[in-house]
Amino acid sequence: MPAARHQYLRWSGFALTWVLLLLGLHLSVPYSYNLFHSLAETFSVVVACGIFMVAWNTREFSRVPYLTFLGVAYLFVAGLDVLHTLAYQGMDIFPDARPDLTTQLWLVARVMEAVSLVLAPLLGMRRFKAEALLIVYALVTAGLLTLIFTDHFPLCYIPGQGLTPFKVYGEYLVCLLLAGAGVLFWWRAPMLDPLVLRLVLASIACTIVSEVCFTIYVNAFGTANQVGHYLKIISFYLLYRASVVASLKRPYQVLFRDLGLREQHLRASEGRLRAILENAAALVIFLAPDWKVHEFNRGAQETLGWQRQEVLSRDFLSLLISPEQAPGVEDILRQSLDGRPQRQVETVMHDKQGQPHHMLWNCTCLEDGQGQPLGVVISGLDITVRIKYAQEREKLIQSLQEALAEVKTLSGLLPICSHCKKVRDDSGYWRQIERYVEKHTQAEFSHSLCPQCAHELYPDYFPRSASEVAAELKIPGNQPKNR
Repeated sequence: MPAARHQYLRWSGFALTWVLLLLGLHLSVPYSYNLFHSLAETFSVVVACGIFMVAWNTREFSRVPYLTFLGVAYLFVAGLDVLHTLAYQGMDIFPDARPDLTTQLWLVARVMEAVSLVLAPLLGMRRFKAEALLIVYALVTAGLLTLIFTDHFPLCYIPGQGLTPFKVYGEYLVCLLLAGAGVLFWWRAPMLDPLVLRLVLASIACTIVSEVCFTIYVNAFGTANQVGHYLKIISFYLLYRASVVASLKRPYQVLFRDLGLREQHLRASEGRLRAILENAAALVIFLAPDWKVHEFNRGAQETLGWQRQEVLSRDFLSLLISPEQAPGVEDILRQSLDGRPQRQVETVMHDKQGQPHHMLWNCTCLEDGQGQPLGVVISGLDITVRIKYAQEREKLIQSLQEALAEVKTLSGLLPICSHCKKVRDDSGYWRQIERYVEKHTQAEFSHSLCPQCAHELYPDYFPRSASEVAAELKIPGNQPKNR
């Protein structure tokens, strides 16, 4: 309810302002029609100049370039209206001027306005050089004024007779052009803000009715002339409102809305990035250009034992790097800050208890939107365990190699005597087999006797058993049973 009341009071004040304005202009008519005419034209000129100033100063970021086109056009329309006001009957600014000078200036201004309204929607959203357009309109205006002031422009008003056919048909042509402009703006509706479209169409409608009024007056001080000026004031104001809404109010609303959405997206992106950094197993540290720690993720905390709040704003080199390695690490950081990323850097960082950790890390520069360095980002992994395992593997490989170097093997064909069992070595000598094996392997022999040889060589000391004799004589009953 308070919002509706505020809106009601706002529109009431707006309507009251317009009623008082038009009433004041109407009350000035009995006193002096020239005063009324001058006030009405001055108001139109001020509004037209306002349209130009809004369009000109927003041309760099305006999303509606056709309004910039209209702004430039209305500047020169305002200039022609100033001359029209000064040339009005009774002003005596141009004492030697023809009686129809003011009517000629009026018609030229209206034709320029109508043609500009037709060209604006045809321009669409195409960009153009406003300075070049300003020069074109200046040249066209200068050419028209030259025709008028050198008496080469057709008569538009004859005292005692009224408007000439040229003036009447010229106003009808202006009405047709304005109607065409309305159709073109309606055709371009998808590219226009709905409120801007309504304001532009209302302005064109007022201008058309105003032009009809200026085709039926006989006396320059008559009622039709007066009504035409009222409608012209309203038309100019509506177009001014359209330019302000399109170039200032709505763009800022859209801008603030876009900024709000971008802020939401930025916060969401920041949250995702922080979540990734916090949950990354890798160590991630952000350093300012003076090597102060500005970010220390969870991976770095778990690896080095420091809490984030304990290391923020502290010097990275003196806190985590040993004094003998600090100059080399600082040189790596400076190269990264200069735009030369460093990859696969291996160094030792010390944790909170002073224990060394072998780290393999990358270092790159972080820049702002203008390319200025904000600091460097370090990301890496603790490879202490990997190095330990690598060292143990090397020791194991070395031990195996030493063991293999001591192992001797026999291979190939080995000649052996079928009777005495001697073998022939590489030099062609026959040697006892145990000597040969001991020489070429790590084996050692101990001598003994098998049971058979013991019976054969020392039968008194190693007699044969009954089963052995039965087996030798092949006596079935005395053979051992299979189990």
